[in-house]
Amino acid sequence: MLTIGIDPDFVKSGIAVIQGKTILHLESLSFVDLFEYIAAAGPKDSITIKVENPEAIKPLFGEKVKNKRSVREKICQDVGACKATARLICEVLESQGYRVTKVRPLKGPHKRQAKKDGNYFNKITGWQGRTNEDKRDAAMIALWG
Repeated sequence: MLTIGIDPDFVKSGIAVIQGKTILHLESLSFVDLFEYIAAAGPKDSITIKVENPEAIKPLFGEKVKNKRSVREKICQDVGACKATARLICEVLESQGYRVTKVRPLKGPHKRQAKKDGNYFNKITGWQGRTNEDKRDAAMIALWG
């Protein structure tokens, strides 16, 4: 049984393929490439997909943020694009017959450190390759989401 973790993003989403507790692949893929990659991963009944659900987070209104209004608006647009991408990914995969679980974004000091620090991520997961934040997030969703 494969578990595929997805950290949705408007430009390129992080994808992790896990078997048991072992990371097999980490990728960053465009919207279209993501579906082709999953289709090639194996039979639908042998794959479970976990998608980070950005809608499970309370909204941030930025009242205490000292950024300019234009910066806050750009952040809001980016968050909106990420939420829309997550919705569309789930909708397409479910319509294709995959088992999709929406996962609340992980919290805590280990998650924060693993997201920011590739060496720490490698230490706790056993992964040896290069990563970025999206790939690490996808792996953590697949492993612990």
